[in-house]
Amino acid sequence: MTPPVTVTPLVTLLETSARVAPGLLTADAWDLVRRVPVCCADPAHPQLDALRAARVDVTMLAELAEVPWPDEPGGCPLGPVRAVATAAGASEVVWLPEPAGAWPGPTAVVDAHLRAHATGEPDEVRLLAGTHDLPGARLLDVVAVMDRLRSPGGCPWDAEQTHLSLAPYLLEEAYEAYQALEDANPADLREELGDVLMQVVFHARVAEDATDGPVDAGGGRFDVDEVATGLASKLVRRHPHVFGDVDVAGSDEVVTNWEAIKKAEKGRRSVTEGVPLTQPALSLAAKLQKRARKAGLPADLVVATVPSPAGVAEGPGALPVDADLADVVASHAGAPDLDERGVGELLFAVVALAAAAGVDPEVALRARSRAFRDLLSAAEESAHADGVDPADQDAAGWRTRWSPAAS
Repeated sequence: MTPPVTVTPLVTLLETSARVAPGLLTADAWDLVRRVPVCCADPAHPQLDALRAARVDVTMLAELAEVPWPDEPGGCPLGPVRAVATAAGASEVVWLPEPAGAWPGPTAVVDAHLRAHATGEPDEVRLLAGTHDLPGARLLDVVAVMDRLRSPGGCPWDAEQTHLSLAPYLLEEAYEAYQALEDANPADLREELGDVLMQVVFHARVAEDATDGPVDAGGGRFDVDEVATGLASKLVRRHPHVFGDVDVAGSDEVVTNWEAIKKAEKGRRSVTEGVPLTQPALSLAAKLQKRARKAGLPADLVVATVPSPAGVAEGPGALPVDADLADVVASHAGAPDLDERGVGELLFAVVALAAAAGVDPEVALRARSRAFRDLLSAAEESAHADGVDPADQDAAGWRTRWSPAAS
């Protein structure tokens, strides 16, 4: 009598992702788990509830996660897994590895030993993708890691941080990303953008712990999903030529529409609103001047002398002007063709002139920019009081409303 042929059960590792909601398996994966035995070593595996809800029996082999399996492939847990198939009279068995995510879980060692046998041979182990990540899904790993760091049992330093304590890092990482851009170094840029992203996720996670209620109710609590929702909604609203029925002739109209939509959304009365005064003085001056020019302010009023801000010392205490440095500044400013390099030379010379005069150029330019902002806002308010849109008035209108003390 010929003995029955013994078939070695095939072990299928059903790969899933922590970035995909449990139960959202491929059609092939669902067909398989309904047809052959399924086993797992992690009683907290996120797919278990979905499988059991679909009446799929899962055999728990939790003891396999407690065995110190050797590093070499020999002696791996294939035997106990195949025994589940043999006991059910099946020629195949499904193993549920831990979902792909940001850090290894309790069955990582077992899974690694089983994957070591995934040679593609029919009597060994095969891999089957049960889920597929969408583009951008890895962002969920960042959120999960940050949540782990801020949660009990995580990192004490991360748990202690506040919005204010993190503020310097937000600026620092942005500057480092800017440096990578200037250096034209894509590898550094990729890394630095990751650090900027970390700050966004970090602040969002800190906000989750706020105890004074949600942001919409006047508190400080929000989460990363609200941040992402707000950003996506803003991008859709401000691109009606992409997501709506608005036609544009080019990028200039895109910018014009963006600003108009933004103005309507924010309900701002001044073009200076929304300009962060904490940015570097040179950037602040450039931003305010750009806003003023777009609003129609005459060029001579943009650079007209303004009254000294309150509290700023004048006259006594100032050092004499360095005539040689002043001549250098004047020569650069009077160049017939002022290109990027020439502007750089001019600004650099101005910084040297300020140092020779005992003046901090950052403080001086910031004070000048604030004074300009106040004058511009006052002129706009004057127009509003007369029922005039500041952007619709001509140069004469601006001059009428501009403070006489500034001219």
